[in-house]
Amino acid sequence: MPDPTVHLLTCIRNEGPFLLEFVAHHLVLGFDRIFIAANDCDDGSVRLLRALQAAGHIGFLNHSVPPGKVPQAEGYARLRSRFAVDAADWLMMLDVDEFLNVHTGDNSVKALLAAAPEAADVIALNAMTFGSGGADEWRPGAVTHQFLHRLPAGNKANGALKTLSRNPGHYGAIHNHSLTRYRGPKARLTVMRGDGTLREIDAAAPLWRELRHVPHAEIRHALAQYNHYATKTPDAYRLRQIRGRGAAPMGEANLRHDAAYFADRAEAQVRDTTILRYADRLAATVAAMLADPDIRHWHRHAERVYARRLAALPPAG
Repeated sequence: MPDPTVHLLTCIRNEGPFLLEFVAHHLVLGFDRIFIAANDCDDGSVRLLRALQAAGHIGFLNHSVPPGKVPQAEGYARLRSRFAVDAADWLMMLDVDEFLNVHTGDNSVKALLAAAPEAADVIALNAMTFGSGGADEWRPGAVTHQFLHRLPAGNKANGALKTLSRNPGHYGAIHNHSLTRYRGPKARLTVMRGDGTLREIDAAAPLWRELRHVPHAEIRHALAQYNHYATKTPDAYRLRQIRGRGAAPMGEANLRHDAAYFADRAEAQVRDTTILRYADRLAATVAAMLADPDIRHWHRHAERVYARRLAALPPAG
């Protein structure tokens, strides 16, 4: 029996220096297709994504989000219209600062799917939130290699969920954390937690709420986690504040990513190097991508733009 197919979606804005690692990592994990929507970028991301698409690594679209519209919701809907997103057996959504990290089998996404029983409709994975590791300033290079200290597994920040959903065509919409508006034949959906245990939820419930966050006692990481590099360095975090939120209406003030959010996560102390099991394959995949002159040019361009913007930030105060 052939392996199930699995697609990955993400939406980005001015995150050019981080795109190659994100794409390469998830290709290494075995995602069959990666589709990326970029909105309102001015850092070279669009040219880099265009080069990645021309080389066959991703599917990509560029769009502009009107004031009051939610960038991620707009991007996911456009990706679904442009590409055969629903043709996959499974679908996942991750942000560019989130990296799937599988602890079972050969550590691939297909090994995770193989661990799910046939009855499972959704695999709900908890975050593992990483801090700044004491770094004060951004530098180029793999995020997954630079930041190796996380919060304790049971920290409330790790209650956040990201999901893989079976039969994506059974859902009417895509949310950042899960598919929503189930329209398939089932009255109840079976959800596999990150440790392989199962629970059921009402298929008619608001899935964006049911599959967004779990309380402390339900955080599980035994089979897989997604590493969330929510802060990186203080200067990179300030640019994130300026960029705004993909899950909030365009033009709305970014009140979530404040100093308290950074402080709660940046001082993570638990060393976790599990994602380095992919390091050799990641490096080889990135090197192969950079052998393409267009990809190399626009990746370096995005790094230079990012560095200039960091240097232009006013003193923190």
